[in-house]
Amino acid sequence: MTILKKYWGIIALSIVLVALDIWSKEVFYTQFLAYYFFIKFLLSERMAERTRKIVSIAIWSIFIFAGATMFYVNNYMPHGPMIDTGDVVCQNDDHGPCGEKYIEDTRRLNIPDWAKFFRTSEAELLMLGLVFAGIVVSTKGRE
Repeated sequence: MTILKKYWGIIALSIVLVALDIWSKEVFYTQFLAYYFFIKFLLSERMAERTRKIVSIAIWSIFIFAGATMFYVNNYMPHGPMIDTGDVVCQNDDHGPCGEKYIEDTRRLNIPDWAKFFRTSEAELLMLGLVFAGIVVSTKGRE
């Protein structure tokens, strides 16, 4: 019962985020929750200094590999046709130039699924999470 009282906020937040994922039929909020718990673990005192260095090297290596893969996929693999979404996007708080929003159609593109993943916004979320985790784990040992 003490654990429930101590962590009631995190438990409630977790339930809300998982419910949002079920409602929206995506995994964005669950990924956000996983990043939260991973960062919280990296900030805890349970990890030895040597393990923290190994995790730091692994995170930065994954970041460099994912960045190089994203660069390769976006610059050297074939692209699909751009299709109009029907949305109008305006810059400068809706005062600037406006234009139609286009997205790449990768359904009939003959590239592997992993390459299609690196063209999505989920890959950008992965990169952002890796940068944040790398910064956290790298600076934690210097305190």
